[in-house]
Amino acid sequence: MNQLDVLSIGLACWDLNFQVDQTPGPNGKTTATALISEGGGPASNAAYCISKLGGKSAFIGRLGHDPFGDAHITELKSVGVQVDRIFRSDTPTSIASIVVNKSGERSVVNYRELTDSVNFNFAGIHTKCILVDGHEWQASERAFDKFPEIPSILDAGSYRDATQSLARKVSHVVASTEFATAMSGSEQPDDWLHYLSENTHFVAVTRGALGVVWQTSNGERGQIGAPKVSTIDTTAAGDIFHGAFALALSKGASFPKALTWANEVAALSTTIQGGRSSCPSINRAPNLFMSSPSKNET
Repeated sequence: MNQLDVLSIGLACWDLNFQVDQTPGPNGKTTATALISEGGGPASNAAYCISKLGGKSAFIGRLGHDPFGDAHITELKSVGVQVDRIFRSDTPTSIASIVVNKSGERSVVNYRELTDSVNFNFAGIHTKCILVDGHEWQASERAFDKFPEIPSILDAGSYRDATQSLARKVSHVVASTEFATAMSGSEQPDDWLHYLSENTHFVAVTRGALGVVWQTSNGERGQIGAPKVSTIDTTAAGDIFHGAFALALSKGASFPKALTWANEVAALSTTIQGGRSSCPSINRAPNLFMSSPSKNET
């Protein structure tokens, strides 16, 4: 395997993205105005995003021996993601049903059969950065042991036991508001940063339309405002943020600059319908080293 910019480890699923005028309530029905059927999953979306942005990525995870698994691998390969370490099993590929209304708000139902952890093969892999989403936690820990000197990033979206554990073992935690609130027991950004930075060198919390707050282990803090865009679909915006952030770190960008660029790339993705298909290509994305990091104190 050639030198990678980022190795992504975690969940792969298949997304059925329904566009609706209004999200139906209990016992309600509606007709979708559009359907986008494509691959999904935090780590696999990030790998796809990295390749679209001109980086070299590989994905380690699992997919079923079924049409959804076949389609997912074809999609990853189409943009250059290295897929030879994906584990194919008799367990069906995970499926996600996503309903997005006219305001860009989404509701998600995911089905994933519980399976035993897989002993993935890391032999011959060379990478500058590791990105994990917590879904393949044993493989993630093995990767940290194998590559102890490079940046390791946790996409801390859902608050789960595995995600909590991994948050203490990576160099960078980029968390959702939900995760930061659950971990700290507080709804205050200062408390999120203080709590999460106790075990991690670099911490950031994404806040959607409110932007990003961040802190380093030496106490430096900042906040980055959300770019003003016409949002129509937020599906996979967080995954795209994490992919862009990881790629920026692998290219030597500073922590604030990497966050700023990822914020801009993710915001751009929300102006396009769909999940991973909304990730901008390298020709449409802002230039990484032209982005100016915000250093406003929180």
